[in-house]
Amino acid sequence: MIRRSSLSSTESEIRMDATTVSTTDDIWSPSWDDPFEPTTDHDDEFAELTDALRAVQEAVTRSRPTPEAAGRAARTLRDLAARLAAFEVGEDEQISGRRWDLAGRGQTLTPALHLDEVTENRARGHVVVGRFHSGRYAMNGGVTPLIFDEILARLANSCGRPWARTAYLHVNYRAPAPLDVELRVEAEFAGQDGRKRFMRGAMYHGDVLVADVEGLWIELKPEQTQNVSLAVGWGAEENS
Repeated sequence: MIRRSSLSSTESEIRMDATTVSTTDDIWSPSWDDPFEPTTDHDDEFAELTDALRAVQEAVTRSRPTPEAAGRAARTLRDLAARLAAFEVGEDEQISGRRWDLAGRGQTLTPALHLDEVTENRARGHVVVGRFHSGRYAMNGGVTPLIFDEILARLANSCGRPWARTAYLHVNYRAPAPLDVELRVEAEFAGQDGRKRFMRGAMYHGDVLVADVEGLWIELKPEQTQNVSLAVGWGAEENS
């Protein structure tokens, strides 16, 4: 069965730019433990921050500003980046990518995937793709695997299954995926053979099949669960 999470009633205070807000500890201190359940709508401050960043990405993509307007916007964004840099933490402490309750998990690389139904072996969700992810009049072909990997990886690693990573995605493009409309995404846990987990998925616009996918996830050995980026960094320092 799918594991469920419960929000703590303990309140914590988050201070930024002399503004104090109170919210639950879970929202501001998430973990890598994905409950993999339907997403919900939230209006907390980090959800607002993520939505605002998506809006900026879309606005920049759609705009044709004057040089002066582009310069002013760039300075504003650099100033904001510097202000947020004061709150930088390690990857195991960050919020982005670990807000499992939110569509998109609090990150803006991929379109915000809303999970609608979840079982032990299946999942269904929906996504709306804007021009930021366009490949000229339709969704960019590179975005399709990102969406598939999002839902398939979470299903592959749900229900207490040991950690596994993507080995391959085989995507078949069946029709152009239009922008600014709802696309339905489905995922299925097709089977397991030893450390191999076989996944399937499909994407639809209405009744039209946009793409389908077959994927393989490999369960990690204990020594493979380390921070590989940190290990590479150590190796680089040792050889310098």
